[in-house]
Amino acid sequence: MNIIPLMQQGFASSSKRVAKMAENFSGDEAFFRPYDKVNHLAWEIGHLAFIRNTIIKLLNPSEKIESYGNERVIFAPGTPLQPNEMYGSISETVEILQKRGEKIIELLENLTQEHWDAESQFKLPFGTTVGSQIWTFFMHESFHLGEISYLKNIVVRNKA
Repeated sequence: MNIIPLMQQGFASSSKRVAKMAENFSGDEAFFRPYDKVNHLAWEIGHLAFIRNTIIKLLNPSEKIESYGNERVIFAPGTPLQPNEMYGSISETVEILQKRGEKIIELLENLTQEHWDAESQFKLPFGTTVGSQIWTFFMHESFHLGEISYLKNIVVRNKA
């Protein structure tokens, strides 16, 4: 599977990019929203970390995943934004994102074609195999990176 090294590089790069972008946010900037229908940085990063747990479970269903705080309530797809005080610090959330990214990279190393092609344990509205769901989540991450980039750009320009 030639795609595996590319995905490993992609997850590593995403972790670095998120950490770098998050350096530019301080205090209430983590909760900046240019308008009501947009999520803030604290949610965006937490959501990516939450989804990475799902990827870990796809790669190894017996893997014991670590959950922090009330992440299912505040970061699952479709959850409404919560009061700001419910979110952990950006640095803590970035650290969790990076740790889970490292685990994904490790698990991808041992992924077999048979497991990639296997029926997924998750009944999601996109794809039924482990591989199709991992690929969709990989692409999903890039969409959120774009949103984070825009938030960063607006915050930095507003400081000028």
